[in-house]
Amino acid sequence: MVRIVESEFPCSQVDPLVGILAGLRIGELPNRDELLLHSGGPITDLSQRSFLPSLDSIRILFFEPQSDDFSSSGSTSESTRSALSGEISLTPAPPLVMLVQEWRSGRWNSIDELHPKTLAAALEATEKWEIIPTNLDEKMPIVPGGFAGILGYDLSRWSVEVELENTPKDGELLGVLWRCDAWWVHDREEEKLRLLSLENHPWASINEAPEIIKPNVSKLSYSLVPNSETDASHAQKVETIRDGIRRGHFYQVNYGRRWTSKMVDHPWDAYLRLNESNPAPFSSWLHLDDHGWSVASASPERLLKLQQNTLSTRPIKGTRARGSSRAEDERLRLEMASSEKEIAEHLMLVDLERHDLGRVCKTGSVYWSDWRIEALPTVQHLVSGVSGELLPNVSFGAALSALFPGGSITGCPKTVTLAAIDELEGAPRSAWTGSIGHIHSGAKKLEFNILIRTLEAKSGPQNWFGTVQAGGGIVIGSAASAEVEEARWKAAAVTEAAWGFRTGFSAKELPERELGMLEVPNIAGTLGRLSPGKISRFSKRENKRVLLINNLDSFTENIADAFARIGAEVRIVAGRGANSVNVSGQIDDLIEGFQPTHIVLGPGPSRPEVSKITMEIANRAIDGRLILNDSHIPLLGWCLGHQALGRAVGWDLVESPLGAIHGVPSKIYHDAGEIFSGIDNPMIQMRYNSLVLKPSNSKLQPTAWDQTKTLVMGLRHDSLPIHGVQFHPESVGSPDGVKIISAFIDLEPIHTILSEQVRQNRRPQS
Repeated sequence: MVRIVESEFPCSQVDPLVGILAGLRIGELPNRDELLLHSGGPITDLSQRSFLPSLDSIRILFFEPQSDDFSSSGSTSESTRSALSGEISLTPAPPLVMLVQEWRSGRWNSIDELHPKTLAAALEATEKWEIIPTNLDEKMPIVPGGFAGILGYDLSRWSVEVELENTPKDGELLGVLWRCDAWWVHDREEEKLRLLSLENHPWASINEAPEIIKPNVSKLSYSLVPNSETDASHAQKVETIRDGIRRGHFYQVNYGRRWTSKMVDHPWDAYLRLNESNPAPFSSWLHLDDHGWSVASASPERLLKLQQNTLSTRPIKGTRARGSSRAEDERLRLEMASSEKEIAEHLMLVDLERHDLGRVCKTGSVYWSDWRIEALPTVQHLVSGVSGELLPNVSFGAALSALFPGGSITGCPKTVTLAAIDELEGAPRSAWTGSIGHIHSGAKKLEFNILIRTLEAKSGPQNWFGTVQAGGGIVIGSAASAEVEEARWKAAAVTEAAWGFRTGFSAKELPERELGMLEVPNIAGTLGRLSPGKISRFSKRENKRVLLINNLDSFTENIADAFARIGAEVRIVAGRGANSVNVSGQIDDLIEGFQPTHIVLGPGPSRPEVSKITMEIANRAIDGRLILNDSHIPLLGWCLGHQALGRAVGWDLVESPLGAIHGVPSKIYHDAGEIFSGIDNPMIQMRYNSLVLKPSNSKLQPTAWDQTKTLVMGLRHDSLPIHGVQFHPESVGSPDGVKIISAFIDLEPIHTILSEQVRQNRRPQS
């Protein structure tokens, strides 16, 4: 039984924890493991405190397993498969290598080795070494006895099941967590230093303010030009992604460009320069001494935080440079907020994060809570909040794993974009777009950032070698030249701190301005109708059971949540990666076992033929064989599912002649029948589609169209309860979407005799 000892000291210095860290060293540079969670810039709701732990108890290292553990390594299909063409393998990674060490006699000593199969299991395993103090207070900003550290991006293979080719080398370090038995906390607003320590830790005896050494922010003695791909190569990658979007394989992909070079001085010096030039709310410094690994970050982005059982994330998507004057700054903000391309990126990400939170949060609790513009020295971003209430039986490790890696730095749908990123970038990402933060399951504390605006450095025989990556979300509306320029904006502050190289921009071309948190400007038109807020509640239905086919979309949980909000029991079933030998038998078992009152063929990337279950259900429905208890089960095809219904009657599926649309709230005209009854005409619905159906017979009837009234956006069967929609009613960009969902759930199964009578009555007379 251990208690927390707490001390408090006044402190008016700007960055005292940087000075305390320097004072703890023997010499000027790091010589032991170090971690600093540092908030800089204006004091806001995101940047109230900084944290400095003592790293002298337990250390847990995560390593890449040996390649001979890969059962699928060297398969013949691997060399020809391309995620850019929608070809992926849902093969799980081999068990992770997890080494537990204890600090004794001035060194780390290994005491245990584990091999968890998932990231969630690995994080849950750390709970064994947690210490839960007896005098916990939920008002404490952080609690000693929990863990803190880094989860590198490449741990994504243990949170998202997809096979990648460019994996780290055998034995490569992927992440590290330290148990932190004592913390210095700087409360910036109250100008106080707090010391929170377990009573048996050496820091517990500190009874006076610590020595704070003013850091020497040194200038580089000379500058270097790092190696990077050419702008032309970068632009070609953008066009490759846009081509994949046009063909329907994904909606958005985040490509990261890399800059690498030896370093002029120590990464700590680069961190000090970066902290001075680009303060950010989720900055961090990490140094793993015996592994020669340092990470210096000026991240503005939070991955997730748990506070009083509310799990929240703050994704960033949508970027403009800062203006050279206040007027230009405001003009650029308005341009960003009214840009269809930027809003598409942003709303797509909000939908994705709602889905990720929906996996671990209570039904009906996840919502888009707020959005604003966060202005940094050289760039300004659109930022949203998405929140939900954590389920009581979900571990903190599972919650963190559900959101890792952050959707803002992968794309959508997440599974296929991880494989596309791997193929395009051709190398592991390592620290970049991973996360640094802290987790204490017993104390219910959890917060991690996303490592953007980050320098990663590895020590060599003579020099440190640095890597900086930056990029953005590529959507169908992206312009290659603008994406290249945006990546250089984002990298500028970090490359300047590391090498004295400003990614091609002068200070005049890329001005630095004051930081701030600003409201999103009011805009006219369709986009102006959208705003955050809790979703309206509709009357609950009883005895409704929805079988939802998941086709690897990153919105499936949102669809399930929409039906659950109105009282339906929802069962999600994998539509891809299933046993293709006996698909018919699987469907029989699902229908007999679950007894669904309704079936939804969910959305997903690529063409419907990639999901054998989806096509089999579509074919059964069209043939009048989707039956339970002598009645036809109502069926709704959702985007890819809608396309499956069209393919089942022989309609062509083609690239949209008007171009792909993803993440754009769009006007949809409809026939006001059945599922569209009582809804505005036109209505506003979120579209995510590159492909469209081209009717070639009258076996199905179009019921909805795009703004030009030339593209089919909805369909139905004449006599059977079959409907399809080529948009997303569950999205934050679909204000009236829940009305469509409610109308579908109110459809009753049609008895087989009645459906035959309807069919006969509608048959043309000879």
